[in-house]
Amino acid sequence: MERHVKVSISIPMEGKASEIVTRALKVEADSLPSKRVTVSVEASGCVLKLEVNANDLTAMRASINSFLRWIDSALQVHKLVSGKD
Repeated sequence: MERHVKVSISIPMEGKASEIVTRALKVEADSLPSKRVTVSVEASGCVLKLEVNANDLTAMRASINSFLRWIDSALQVHKLVSGKD
């Protein structure tokens, strides 16, 4: 039974930063090593939208955890590079 989850995350970035994070995540979504899961990523203003389809709950959990960590990493890098706290 296929599982489907939609996640919307409000990210505190303006302008091109949101676009840059989205492009980075799309690279990851397009190169997932498992055929058990597919992920799509899109940005609308300061809202990042992930759509995850998985064959099982284990693949779903692993992919969501990975993407949340990548989002956090991208935000930390943006904060460091921009000098914003």
